[in-house]
Amino acid sequence: MPPWISHISAAQRKESRIDSYRFVQLATIGTDNTPRVRTVVFRGWSQSYEMELYTDKRSQKYYELDLNNNVEICWYFSRAKYQFRFRGNSRVDIGKDNLLHWERLSERSKSMWSWPTPGDKYLLDQKIDLSNNNKGVISNNFTLLKIDIKFVDLLILVNPIHIRRRWTLKKDWIEERINP
Repeated sequence: MPPWISHISAAQRKESRIDSYRFVQLATIGTDNTPRVRTVVFRGWSQSYEMELYTDKRSQKYYELDLNNNVEICWYFSRAKYQFRFRGNSRVDIGKDNLLHWERLSERSKSMWSWPTPGDKYLLDQKIDLSNNNKGVISNNFTLLKIDIKFVDLLILVNPIHIRRRWTLKKDWIEERINP
């Protein structure tokens, strides 16, 4: 288990009553080589401690990650006053974990993956179907992203002096205390 995971678990316990505690900011490099940041939902950890997120194969994010899979994720816990920054590489999981995540979704959530293409022009007359017409079949648009984390930066916002640590994965995790 990575040494930083206990800090995440402690922060999650403090935030568990706040719906937004699962929201993380994902930074990618756009197809025009400029930065892109968006909020996504943390879905869990894989058995090898990869961060799990969902995306739509039709989204711009999916194309960006196909061209450059380097990412940074910022995750702020307001009650714990912890800010984590994770750097790593994303990969699309098309195996059994993808299907397991799909099966965990509610029928209403599954319907999102058949909505019109993300980022396309909105058509006023277009109706969004909230039913899942493909019961038992995983949507071709649903994708489980796994982020293989190589670097973690933790800033703990305590008074009077903040505490900052970083972990870098070489062969093993190397921890350093650094200036805030």
